[in-house]
Amino acid sequence: MSKTKINWAVTIIACALVAVLVGAGMYLYYTPTIDAANARATSLQSQLSSQAAVTSPAYLALTEGGNFDFEDEIDANGGVTTDDTEVTDSPTLTIVNEDTTDAATNVFITMWDPESSVGGVPSALVDTTMSFYVTYNNVLIPLYLNTGGVGAYTNGVNIGTIPIGGTASAMALTAFVDAAADDTYDDSGASYTVRVYVYQADAQSSTPASWTLTT
Repeated sequence: MSKTKINWAVTIIACALVAVLVGAGMYLYYTPTIDAANARATSLQSQLSSQAAVTSPAYLALTEGGNFDFEDEIDANGGVTTDDTEVTDSPTLTIVNEDTTDAATNVFITMWDPESSVGGVPSALVDTTMSFYVTYNNVLIPLYLNTGGVGAYTNGVNIGTIPIGGTASAMALTAFVDAAADDTYDDSGASYTVRVYVYQADAQSSTPASWTLTT
């Protein structure tokens, strides 16, 4: 075989090896991002999406109290100095079943809406260092968890049945930020809308509640 043919063969093999290495690198780079995105399609959605509605949705009146204010926790450079820094204010949610004929059954409090496949965390705050929780029966339950800068929605919490005229009162919401580098957050007093969904699983019906979050 001539030198020219050998050189071409070596070149082709080298190019093939480079392509394999680049492809492997891209796979390793993008896999965590893809996994995080898949995590947002929570098991709650997969459990309920195939079920037919078995009841009529009850009319629920929601009362939102307070807002999320992170202006003191996020510094002037858009960073956070310490982990587990809790938001200054803790908003609340009260639910009243004002329906005259139907109870609300199999009710979830969640930040991921199975009905619309939409999450309640603003896109600018996804995959930062911020997490959201609700306190129910004196237990702090995660609704959206950020781990190492990768966020994922949880199943939320099932609060059971709200009978006709019944109330689920003053559930406290809170948020935490872990330590973050400068410019992770908008430090100009930016305002966002955060949503939580009250989902009646048996009726496949959700009602959104919303609060303002400032950084």
